[in-house]
Amino acid sequence: MFDEPANDLRAAATVRGTVRLVGVGLHTGEDCELIIEPVPAGQGIRFIRSDLEGPMAQRTIAADPALVTKTQLGTVLTNAHGASISTVEHLMAAFAMLGITEADVFIDGPEIPILDGSSKNFLEAIEKVGVRVYPHTIEPIAPKGEVTVAQGDSWAIAEPLPEGSGAEVILDVTIDFDHPSIGLQRIIIEGDRETILKEVAEARTFTELRHVEALREIGLARGGSLENAIVLNDEGVMNEGGIRMEREFVRHKALDLVGDLYLLGAPLGCKITAHKPGHTLNTALANALAADERESFAREPMVATA
Repeated sequence: MFDEPANDLRAAATVRGTVRLVGVGLHTGEDCELIIEPVPAGQGIRFIRSDLEGPMAQRTIAADPALVTKTQLGTVLTNAHGASISTVEHLMAAFAMLGITEADVFIDGPEIPILDGSSKNFLEAIEKVGVRVYPHTIEPIAPKGEVTVAQGDSWAIAEPLPEGSGAEVILDVTIDFDHPSIGLQRIIIEGDRETILKEVAEARTFTELRHVEALREIGLARGGSLENAIVLNDEGVMNEGGIRMEREFVRHKALDLVGDLYLLGAPLGCKITAHKPGHTLNTALANALAADERESFAREPMVATA
């Protein structure tokens, strides 16, 4: 069930009821329960570690790009008290695609469950309880000029939508992997958040089998399996049934980009071009956009009132 207008790009929204999900952490390998609760407009999205002791304020981590502390194979947020939550990007992407701007996410471990490796299960669970739209507006992320970040041969640009474009957002994402099953892939998504949902929501995370043991030796990918990731060997995709959709690999990178940028707490109202993106680049762009927003606000003239 969705309140009207469920597709209003600028409307603040929360879940209509409690959402519960159980799964395993991709990197920790630990079972965990996630509970999403509705909250009033204006609070934003918060992660609350229910497994930790102490005052709730010390166990609460805001969805904020300024709190990103690690980006190796997932986005990790850490508050001033040292409480952290990892692998937030697929849930954040689900929130972005449904327009949810307000929620408390209670989690009894250090990592959001990976579920099937995409945003599909998060979306299904939230859609079962519905979305409540508030009579409050959220201004979209709409830079007045180019905002650019680069790291090595990876780069990303956020810029105003082309003049006359009827789209609310444009994503142009390119990846290039040295594996015959991936190679050079590009996707351009032009439309609104529902367009993004249709194009990327079910695209799964992926890795190469030759990397798995090395990752586990450094404490990563301990919960990874063919049930929650696309795994590639020298011959190709190991998963029964292969890939779910054409160019699933670049679609997943676009999904990660959407989730990482939603740490800004607002929908995108611009064009994003990303070449070989990853969580480090994505969150750097989020912080650059936040800085641009602050600078634009500071430059706006004060209006005198009588």
